[in-house]
Amino acid sequence: MRSGASPDRPAAPLSRLRPWCLLAAALLGLAGFLPPLWPLAHRYELAQVLRYGVWALLVPALIVLGAPWGRAAWAVSLAERRRRHPEVWRAAGFVALDALVMVWWFTPPAVRAASGHPVLTLVEALTLAAAGLGLWLELLGSPPLQPRSGDLSRAVLGAVAMWLVWIEAYLVAMSGSAWYRGFTHRAGQSLSLAADQQLAAVILWSVAAVVFLPVIFFNAMHWLHGEPDPDSELRRVLREQRRGATAIMERRSAEARGDGSACA
Repeated sequence: MRSGASPDRPAAPLSRLRPWCLLAAALLGLAGFLPPLWPLAHRYELAQVLRYGVWALLVPALIVLGAPWGRAAWAVSLAERRRRHPEVWRAAGFVALDALVMVWWFTPPAVRAASGHPVLTLVEALTLAAAGLGLWLELLGSPPLQPRSGDLSRAVLGAVAMWLVWIEAYLVAMSGSAWYRGFTHRAGQSLSLAADQQLAAVILWSVAAVVFLPVIFFNAMHWLHGEPDPDSELRRVLREQRRGATAIMERRSAEARGDGSACA
């Protein structure tokens, strides 16, 4: 998770888990299209919300943890570009993009449009996972790709993303009517509307807490302990070198202009 972590550092226990993380991401992604979750997602809000949380949060996080980028040339090139552009606003942009995608697929019109249409549901799953991938690459290390920002920035970005999901959960829990109107609740035959919505809110709240709280606390503790960040130091040195080189070029350009005017 550290931005200063080297892809070659001997954190091998985690590297041995990478294939299992990728397998878990694939299985969880497919589970939304298979029984029992597929039929339940058309009957209960809690199943719909569970599937949404899995696709938007768990799947992209597991992909980042288990992605086999390896030494692929494109991955190394991308990692180098990310190191050259460590601005926090770039990381915040991915958080904002993920928020927009998540909010759209959480709205009742989007759920009604995708309900019962496997192609649109597949689009939902893919866009949620893709947008989440951009977010989690800013929060977790996925060698050779490393987060652009430091510990404190990652903790803040993770908290912002988590609170977005919690707000969605609160909206469902406090809704006076069905949040998704396509679901039917028959007294004595299924969950009541209130129970369905309360369970949906608890599920969404819990999924967000499980995936985001470790990231937030891990990075917050590293920031509080003041552990050195080699990448941050390297970026600072590079910025100072670029400023120095720019100043030298500007001075030489000014001197050249001065010589030219003197000769004239």
